[in-house]
Order: sequence, then structure tokens, then C-alpha cells
Amino acid sequence: MDSSIQRPPVSTSTFRFTRLIEGRPVVQGSLAEAVGEAPLTGHVWMFVAPHDDDLCIGAGLLIQAAVQAGVDVQCVVVTDGRLGYCQAEHHEGIVELRRQETIRSFELLGVRNDQVTFLGFPDGGLTRFIGRRPAAEGEPSVAGYTGLQNAFTHSLRDLRPTRVFVATQSDLHPDHKMTNSELMISLFHASGKIWPELGDPLAVPEVHELAVYCDFPADPQLEVYGDESAFDAKLKSIAAYESQLQIAELVQKIREDGPYEYIRDVEFNLYSPRRYRSLFAPRD
Repeated sequence: MDSSIQRPPVSTSTFRFTRLIEGRPVVQGSLAEAVGEAPLTGHVWMFVAPHDDDLCIGAGLLIQAAVQAGVDVQCVVVTDGRLGYCQAEHHEGIVELRRQETIRSFELLGVRNDQVTFLGFPDGGLTRFIGRRPAAEGEPSVAGYTGLQNAFTHSLRDLRPTRVFVATQSDLHPDHKMTNSELMISLFHASGKIWPELGDPLAVPEVHELAVYCDFPADPQLEVYGDESAFDAKLKSIAAYESQLQIAELVQKIREDGPYEYIRDVEFNLYSPRRYRSLFAPRD
């Protein structure tokens, strides 16, 4: 690891949070007010990244704000980056190279190495890891099983987050779509008594979506604005992925877009006939 890279002064950055309330933007005084949860010290927020660089792109400001507010930020990286080589000489070593870039990237956001979990599923190959099945030799596994639902259920029960953040389902990348959908069903698994070897059940956390490459399916509810130091740290965390030769162009685009991020709340309810009964009630 490059010892010259220092963590940014996240404790001195300034953030502004604006929430849409009944369609009107209302400025919130703090992150705790913006999420309706105070104090935040000791809370665990789990950020799930389909790919290692997704979180610094979609939530680099929010992660810094959460660290500053005392949140235990836990980052779960789903895939191993094996398809992300841009030079022939990196083909064999790209997985380890990107792992080191990821550690440096998160350090710049104030996230420690021990707060990052690498699940190790193959980049671009999540289709065959939908669900849960006995693990074959060499496959990523927990308790003898592999699959995204197995890994996510274990991570949720192990980390026990109060909030979960994941790339939006509307993103075009298949890894993003599968990560989102498999995480959602894993919330159901993790809150129940199934698969006890993966840990104890937990209360279903609040769920939020991040935009990385594609728009949200519906308007977000929260705007995050960061000051110059926070924005600079975010840009440096993205630029840490030096093996990605297109990274400078991406940094420049995000610089031009400014120090803003948007978060969408995800709401879902288990089916109950009572929900629809009033639609069919007799009317005079």
C-alpha cells in the first residue's frame, strides 16, 4: 500500500442534506435529521458494491458524512474485478491489483481495511451464483454453500446493519441488477429462521438505492452536498483505480457534475389482502 496516501480530514468536512417532503425540498440540519435517526453513533450502515469502484462513484460523499457522524460504515464488495484489466500485462494479476486499489480508495473516504468485505464472486459471472447451492471446490462459500443469497444472508446477519445501500435495480449492468435483486430476497431470508448456520435473524433494515451509471426508476428523496474537501476526497478515491485507463475521464465528468449525490428510499411490503380490500368496498 502506498504510505503517501493519507486519509482525508473527514471530521472537518461540511455536508448539506436536503430531503423531499411532500414534493418540497426541505434542508435538514444533519445527516441524523435527514434519515430520521439520532444519534447515529454506533449504527451500522452496510454499503453493497456490485463492483469495487461503484461506491466511491455513487456514495463517496455519503460515506464520508456517515463516518463523520459516527456510523460504523461496512462496505461489501461482491465481485472480484477479474474482467477489469485494461492492459495485457495486468490480465493475470488484476484481481489483487484492484483489491489494493479498493483498499486505498476506501481509506480516502475514511473507511478502514477491516470495514471492507470482499465476497469474491466472479466479475461479470453472477448469473450462475443466483440463489444458494452447495459450493464446488474453489467457489466463494460460507458454511459449505455458495450463491449470492447465501453470502448476503450471512453478511446481513453478521454485520447487523440498520441501513443498507445498494446500486439501483434500473442500472443496465447485469451485475448491478442481480446484486440488487438477490440482496432484496436475502433481506427476507436474513430476517427469518432459515439457514441457522449463517447466523441469528435480524430486523429488516431500511434500504436505499444509489445511482452509479443509470438513472433511478423513480425520483430520489435525499440530496447530499459536500464541501470542497469532501468532494476532493471523493474524486481522489475514484482516481485510486489507476489500473482503469478510462478513470481520468470519469473523474473529470464527475467533477463537472459537482459535489452532489442522490439517494432513493426503497419501500416494499409483504402481500396482505387487507391492503386492497378498500378498493373493492361497496360505494353509495
